[in-house]
Amino acid sequence: MVKPKQKLGKMEKGGPKAAAPVREKFRTNYLAGIIVSVFAVCIYFNSIIHEYALDDSAAITEHQYVKQGIRGIPKLMTLDFWYSTGRPLGYYRPLSLITYAIEYQFFGLSPHISHLVNVILFSLIVFVLFLLLSRLFCGYNLLFPLLTALIFAAHPIHTEIVANIKGRDELLSFFNILLLLYSALSFEETRKKGWMVTGMIAFYFALLSKESAITGIALVPLILYYSGVRNPGRLAMKTLPYLGVIVFFFIQKSILYESVKVIVESDNVNYPYASNLLRSSSAFMLFLHSLRILLVPYPLTHDYSYNQLPGVPWTNPLALLGLLTFIAAVIYSGLQIRKKTVPGFITTTYLILFTPALGFILLRGGTFAERLLFFPSMAFCMAVAWLFIKITRVNIRKKLFREGTTDKAFILVTCLTIVAILPMAAMTVHRNNAWVDSMTLFVVDRESGPDCALLQYHWGCERINEGVNTTDPVKKNRCILEGLNGIRKAVAIFPHFFAAYNRMGEVYEYLGSSQNNQVKTDSAIFSFLEASKLERDQDGSYIHLGRIYSRLQQYGLASYYYHQALLINPSSEEAKAKIKLIREVSGLDVAPVANQTGSGNSAPPPGF
Repeated sequence: MVKPKQKLGKMEKGGPKAAAPVREKFRTNYLAGIIVSVFAVCIYFNSIIHEYALDDSAAITEHQYVKQGIRGIPKLMTLDFWYSTGRPLGYYRPLSLITYAIEYQFFGLSPHISHLVNVILFSLIVFVLFLLLSRLFCGYNLLFPLLTALIFAAHPIHTEIVANIKGRDELLSFFNILLLLYSALSFEETRKKGWMVTGMIAFYFALLSKESAITGIALVPLILYYSGVRNPGRLAMKTLPYLGVIVFFFIQKSILYESVKVIVESDNVNYPYASNLLRSSSAFMLFLHSLRILLVPYPLTHDYSYNQLPGVPWTNPLALLGLLTFIAAVIYSGLQIRKKTVPGFITTTYLILFTPALGFILLRGGTFAERLLFFPSMAFCMAVAWLFIKITRVNIRKKLFREGTTDKAFILVTCLTIVAILPMAAMTVHRNNAWVDSMTLFVVDRESGPDCALLQYHWGCERINEGVNTTDPVKKNRCILEGLNGIRKAVAIFPHFFAAYNRMGEVYEYLGSSQNNQVKTDSAIFSFLEASKLERDQDGSYIHLGRIYSRLQQYGLASYYYHQALLINPSSEEAKAKIKLIREVSGLDVAPVANQTGSGNSAPPPGF
């Protein structure tokens, strides 16, 4: 399957005549690689003019150390990726944050520069992917790697990663994984230690970009096996240096990563498959769904949280079919690897690269996301390219640019590729437009994700913010009411949505105070009480209740809820100050009775 590669020294013995074809092939490969990378730039060129969207605020605009520029880099090496949100999740991914800090140092808050960097990174990924496959499958002409790179560049599933600046962690991770594989293959061919060092550095950068890059180490023995290394012991020894990189990375993380209390989230909004009754069955349903959306990438949405893709039990045929498909893929992979076939390489690569997504769902019940398919989509694109070649029966052992390829099979595969790639490229360009900014994204994806509670919530919040910030009273009222309607839909989808109740309470509090409307004030009280029942370890709802009752001059209730907030958060300066002020003004100091868990009673005492 893979043509055995000669050592560089052996090729040089033939003199200039033997070296000339090698140099010509080298130039041809790079020229073709540049063409596909330029194609990738053209597809995503319209995203360069976009603004910040979605998680860009947490990663860039609201990150105090990113906005320190180069001075903030030492601190960024110690922080959780989600540090700026105040809810650390244990994600140590400093490399993308460092690139944002460098951009800020020279360009300030410039989303266009950041988008340009993402587009260039993606084009480099396409370039290195083409070089890797052309080197690994050197027994064939460039048609297979060329088709794969073109399909990968055009596939719409990548829009979230490229068009969203925050997606750079995925881009950097995958780019360095490809460099790792290319370097490992080059070291095997040339024995030059520089390639080994390059591969280890690339793997280290991949891990600094995203921890899930750890699965890349499983691809090293796979490509070495396909390049001609058969002995399991030799494969293990050649993989060992990269295991050392993993050890070094985790030692660094244990030393540098600041010791904070990591929040292990389990809410059903972001973790819709957390239930043990649904987790494993839903994981294999989603395995099947991933294949479907790669094959037919429509409709796309950035958010698949509760309840866009409802969890399913094992009695659901999609779960059973997904499990059978997975088992069949594993068995097929094992059988084909022994024969060193291209389909065996493709299937094994997909299974390896899909492992983080499958593990995230199986272990934590986490939500599905299109970004989880960025890595495994490489194998899918290889499968489509190979299928095109087999359907048309084109001779991929014939040289593309030397011996002529004007036979009917080549013409057919070219037409088939154009028919497949052009619609995908058009879909990608169109999908890029959804990522102009957060509001545009929510408006577009709300149509394709009507059953997603978080999407309805985010759209509602953005609409409310738009209303609050406008001076036009008609537009203000319309925007706020539409936003409230979106949040109500979020609650209807997920009745235990704490953040939605809290946001509704804030809006009604704003309307009640600005319009002196008792009905809206009562709605605010109801919303905050519901929020306090859902999240008893959050003090925000009680602070708001204290503010409302202070404004209504019901100081007993105000004191009670400020005390409730203080029980949850003893460092709350507002609660302390307001309790003291109420005591001075009214003489009231109504403290709830703490229960065994340390939080107070949500209901006020009798008489209030």
